[in-house]
Amino acid sequence: MLAGCVSRIVSVERVEKLIKEQVPDGSDKLRVKEFIDKLSMDSLKIIRGDFYKPTMQPSGYWDPDRIKELWPRVAELIPATIIDAESGFLNRNDILIEFAIDKDGRMIGYTVKLMGVE
Repeated sequence: MLAGCVSRIVSVERVEKLIKEQVPDGSDKLRVKEFIDKLSMDSLKIIRGDFYKPTMQPSGYWDPDRIKELWPRVAELIPATIIDAESGFLNRNDILIEFAIDKDGRMIGYTVKLMGVE
């Protein structure tokens, strides 16, 4: 019964469409940073990260096969989180976004995942 009390403001599909239109694979890392800096979803709060050099392979919200394919080429990652993309009676769902950048400063992949927070 509580499942019907979920309010969706933005979907993973909408975010993926924006990424494909504005920062396709091969985009320069500065273009990716600009996309994150200008990202706006209605009145939702967005937490914007900065580039970082990963020390270990990410898990959890990356598809294991996709990260296995990309990992040897990943030099940097840059994240963003859309807070309260969906909210309900007892929880909220955020959309986590992370872009993978290669040693030449080009975007080689990304992940967009809806994650629940209680």
